[in-house]
Amino acid sequence: MPTYVRLLPLALLALAACSSGGDDETPDAGGPTVVDLCNTREEGLTLAECELKPGEPLERFLVQVGEEKANDRDWYRIVLPANTSARTLLNVNGAYLASSTAVNLSITVLGPAVTGGETALAKKEDKHGQGAPKPVDMVVPLRDDLGGKTLLVLVQDSPDVPTRPNFDARSPYRLTVKIAENPDTQEPNDTKETATPIALAAQAGVQVGTASGFLATDNDVDHFSFDLTAGKVAYVRVTAPNQDFVPNWRLAYELRRPNFNEKEDEGQVPPQVRGGELATARKVKDTGRWTLVVKGYRGPNDGETARGDLLQRYDVEVRVMDEADPHDTSATGNDAVATATLRNLAGPGGTTTFTGRLGYKPDRDWYQVQLASYSAAPTVLRYRVVPKSEGGRFPPLPDTPDRLVQVFTLVTKGANLEAWRTACLSDVTACPKGFGENPDARQLVEGYCTRTDLPAPMCTHSYREETVNNPRFSALSNFQGLIPVPAHGSAVSYYFVVQDDGTNWADDRDYDLVVSWEAEDDDEENRQSTGTEVPVPRSLASTTAYPAPPNTAEFSVSGKLSHGHGRLRSGDDRVNGRGVRGPGDYDAVPSDVDSYQFQLPQGLEAPEERAWLVQWEVEKLADGGTPHGLALDLTFCDGNVTDGGTSCTPVTTGSRNGALTLGYRSDALRAWHTPANASLSSLQPLYTLEERPGSTVVTLAPYACGCLERRFVRGGTMRVDVTATERTDYAPVNYTLRTGYGPYPQSYTVDGGTSVSCPAPVQDGGTPLGDGGVQPNYAGGCVFTRQP
Repeated sequence: MPTYVRLLPLALLALAACSSGGDDETPDAGGPTVVDLCNTREEGLTLAECELKPGEPLERFLVQVGEEKANDRDWYRIVLPANTSARTLLNVNGAYLASSTAVNLSITVLGPAVTGGETALAKKEDKHGQGAPKPVDMVVPLRDDLGGKTLLVLVQDSPDVPTRPNFDARSPYRLTVKIAENPDTQEPNDTKETATPIALAAQAGVQVGTASGFLATDNDVDHFSFDLTAGKVAYVRVTAPNQDFVPNWRLAYELRRPNFNEKEDEGQVPPQVRGGELATARKVKDTGRWTLVVKGYRGPNDGETARGDLLQRYDVEVRVMDEADPHDTSATGNDAVATATLRNLAGPGGTTTFTGRLGYKPDRDWYQVQLASYSAAPTVLRYRVVPKSEGGRFPPLPDTPDRLVQVFTLVTKGANLEAWRTACLSDVTACPKGFGENPDARQLVEGYCTRTDLPAPMCTHSYREETVNNPRFSALSNFQGLIPVPAHGSAVSYYFVVQDDGTNWADDRDYDLVVSWEAEDDDEENRQSTGTEVPVPRSLASTTAYPAPPNTAEFSVSGKLSHGHGRLRSGDDRVNGRGVRGPGDYDAVPSDVDSYQFQLPQGLEAPEERAWLVQWEVEKLADGGTPHGLALDLTFCDGNVTDGGTSCTPVTTGSRNGALTLGYRSDALRAWHTPANASLSSLQPLYTLEERPGSTVVTLAPYACGCLERRFVRGGTMRVDVTATERTDYAPVNYTLRTGYGPYPQSYTVDGGTSVSCPAPVQDGGTPLGDGGVQPNYAGGCVFTRQP
């Protein structure tokens, strides 16, 4: 096979060329001498100066002809070698070496027609407008009957206004001709009738066949054929090796079924890719001879030209294999919700594992888990998708993997389909919603309530998607969840689907979907004995210990957090992949919340504020990791305000309108008492964290000056809602919250040991009493809710 050399880019040639004005100016003294030859067909056929010889560049001008400025046409001849055949290619390249010219270079190759007379074998022109000129390059396939014959090449301007041709007396064009053998040994295979057969041979249980080719001529199309049997999986791959240049064409393909009129799949590489890879994997539905069409992408309407390229080879690989997913081997498979693979769980404690694989596109794996009637108490359904190494009989498809898993229930509440859809959209008892941390999920969730291609509206309980650019989830570590299941008097089904988003990717590797039905923890069952969260009543105890409350039952409450995603500190945390959920993940049911109602001390003498001691401890996982932290949402009663005679005016926001929430942060922050002009170096962390052998302990630091404000003490109660935060696992774990109150103000240390008192209240006058006494008033002191 001959060796081919790619022409230098025009931009490099232009560095040594003169710029052209593109008008009727005459050349400056010392400039190029204009030689206007080969102006007629007869001259092109007879003059020695008008013969184009392979590999010998020729430089000429398109200039003004006569006072009428008629169109200058240059005629050249090419004498073909005697051994010219159907595998012979003629490469004609014309280019202006200047950075600008008014000429829109047009080249036409004329030769004998098959039926006699003369015909245009190829024509191409450069309509560059105000931009830089581009080379006119064409590769023309020849015929067996052209050996020894003479072809004509016509060079002229292609003006935008036909009556006003352009010319350039300053810059010449360069014309080059090459004659070579087509490097594609498969030619002719431009039609399905002449398709190159690909023989398949067994290799490790897979039928494999290969081929290669070139898209050597403009709009060249190559066909390959191979036999497939229904029920098999066919993997087809087309690659163009990276040879450090961008090919003249964008690699594209079509996979056509045996009748050839129906496309099974198609694709093209992105623009400006050096070489490229295209691949598909399909479940064969029609037995017969399939055809692979390899071509250059020509745009949506085939209006562009895919230029031939003699240097860029492409390779074809076909693999045919048996269906390896046991759930897809039946006639119906499990690609739709109506044919989901069914498993039954008889009661809490049951577990089932589905092993599947995404083995072709579009592959969707649907599973149905039916839970038996269980009205004793709420339960939970745990799931986890675990990728495995088994399989992989072909490389993952080159599209970006973006797998997802979703969990649904069918909504049939109401008298008819329209009522079902309404219930799915707006009845939280039929379909709970939880858009708090991912408002973008609303469109997804509501879309499944209104789709018409499903047997019934589907309520989305959980959604997980693969986040390729976040290394935290590179092994699908976010593909897990815990779904609360209400007590139910009849069997209920949950549907799971595992697929690639868009179903345009597959890897032929096994995964396990593990689903277990578990009893809700005793703590949650007790709290929801009435069907709603019931706060646990406690009295806040007094202590002189500081800053940690005593580790005794008097100061401790314990619980367990099971379902839900927990919470994050901000939306940026979700996007950046903090926690167990990915940026686009969704859970319908709000996170497990444990509520406590603390009775605050009563009958205290003014000023009533007290130091508040807070500490929480979270049990570690078996591997030593911390599954999550805690967040404490606070609700006080404002003792200074009554609302229409009610006993409690709830306060859930601080004096700066921020939520009254405590959550661990390790960085140094401003405390509520820190002066606005305090230096950053004087700031301290508000919490301390201690890693113990089996737990993680967080304590409100002395610098935080934790305290209960006077109006809250007079209000009488404090509700604490405990939730998980920065959750890294859905395993239910124990926690203990310790809290109490003590004398106020306490103090904290600065500058290596100097003791500083928290702000103390100051008496500010008084209110006269009926007995002649005075009730003292106080200003300042504790304003713990004034957090920065």
